[in-house]
Amino acid sequence: MKLTKYLLIALVLSVGCSGTRTVTMNSMRPAEITFPSYVNSLLIVDRSKFEKDAINILEGVLTGELPGEDKAGAQEMMNAFQTQLSYSPRFSTRIAEQRLDGNSITAAFPDQLPWVKVKQMCDQYNSEAMVALEIFDSDFIITDGVRKVKKTVGEGENKREVEVDEFYAEGVGNLSIGIRLYDPAAKSIVDQQLIRETNTWTAAGASKKEALASLISKGDATRYLGRQAGRDYAFKIAPMPIRISRTFYGKSKKAPELERGSRLADVGKWQEAADMWESGISGSADKEAGKLAYNVAIAYEVLGEMDLAQDWAQKAYVTYGNKDARQYSSTLKNRIRQEQRAQDQMN
Repeated sequence: MKLTKYLLIALVLSVGCSGTRTVTMNSMRPAEITFPSYVNSLLIVDRSKFEKDAINILEGVLTGELPGEDKAGAQEMMNAFQTQLSYSPRFSTRIAEQRLDGNSITAAFPDQLPWVKVKQMCDQYNSEAMVALEIFDSDFIITDGVRKVKKTVGEGENKREVEVDEFYAEGVGNLSIGIRLYDPAAKSIVDQQLIRETNTWTAAGASKKEALASLISKGDATRYLGRQAGRDYAFKIAPMPIRISRTFYGKSKKAPELERGSRLADVGKWQEAADMWESGISGSADKEAGKLAYNVAIAYEVLGEMDLAQDWAQKAYVTYGNKDARQYSSTLKNRIRQEQRAQDQMN
């Protein structure tokens, strides 16, 4: 699978107040985990159901969890995970209809699923590997109080700031998620990890009751954290398109070719911009020549000519002493290395 159609996306330019411009473009970020090439579809399974209804009731008593809150949060996590993966060309995904027993009240990983069961489910959903959500444990701690805040009262000459009491409520949501990746063909666990997400929400009001009523509910907080965890984990296992930005020189009084080339870049004529910038180098002092060479490197990166971009960045630094080009050359090397890794993962 080729990266080209995912990288050559329309570019956006903005003009900076310091005479610089910024161009943004698509790149591909590699995943932390590289799957075997035969794994092209993933089955997503919720295995966070407690084995006994009594344990569900017990957890509700201990944590204040309403019935179904964690189930809804787990579904939100899987949906976000699937949605984020849809932005990557690497995998197709399916979510299993059945919810499996497996979680324990201690929030520890349950025993691995038997490989016969994994294979059976993967075959049922025409998938090569399984992503199993095996722990989903949430809590939401609320504190409240009164604080002094400044408030503007009055109008005109009578306008002034006074200190008043404000009631506030603060909720801290915590979520622990355990995920296992099963590869039934190799009978191996590709990944197993415990992910923790946390966030704090605040609300204020004229009374304690009003502040608490304005605070996010535990269910909404759990779903929010579940979505965040799902998106984060998708980035770990699949190459993802990301937006990157580059800043280049927009104008110079001593090198009119800089501004002329920048106007061409403004309308997407990057090859013409590169030619214009290059034409001004021979007649410019080192400082301006370095800026022009730097811009040529940017143009070739936008055009996808990474080797030429690297050559021009090195020339801008080595030949003309442009200090920005030194860091840019390193950035280019890293991008080339990362995109090659992403390409390998998708092949």
